[in-house]
Amino acid sequence: IEMEERRATDLYRRTEHTLTSVASAIQRQNPLDLKELSALAREIAESIARNDQLVVQALAGPSGSTLITNLINVSILATKVGSGLGYYGEELQRLTLAGLVHDIGLFAVPQSVVTKSGKLTPEERTLIEQHPELGHQLVKKLGGEWEWLALVVRQAHERSNGRGYPNRLKARDI
Repeated sequence: IEMEERRATDLYRRTEHTLTSVASAIQRQNPLDLKELSALAREIAESIARNDQLVVQALAGPSGSTLITNLINVSILATKVGSGLGYYGEELQRLTLAGLVHDIGLFAVPQSVVTKSGKLTPEERTLIEQHPELGHQLVKKLGGEWEWLALVVRQAHERSNGRGYPNRLKARDI
């Protein structure tokens, strides 16, 4: 179990490092490359198939950038749930990758707004609500192979009752 714990910790840290690089690239307006994240998504899915060490780490709340650890933890927990629902192979890896990048557009929003504690002004709220569209545009630039992921990023905050954003979609329209 100790070796599996170390492997999970290493995978978590490598994912943190890669997402930090992705965030920096977005903030510097450099081209996005999801190859490394895609490979990590495969590793995460395989790790969760072997054991629950990554799930334990996600639930323990590792310290680090809140946004980055949130992306990793959503990915890990989505993968665990997806696996329980019968997802496997490429379908499960896509779910894992979607968890890793669903809020990627937040890296394009001023970080002072993203990390602000307390109530957001209406202008700040509008900026935050633009992040799904910003993320969609970033992923869409990567080409047709990533169209599915761009759509997931755009719709990650839609809600079946129509109260989500950015397009206030309802139920089956999502």
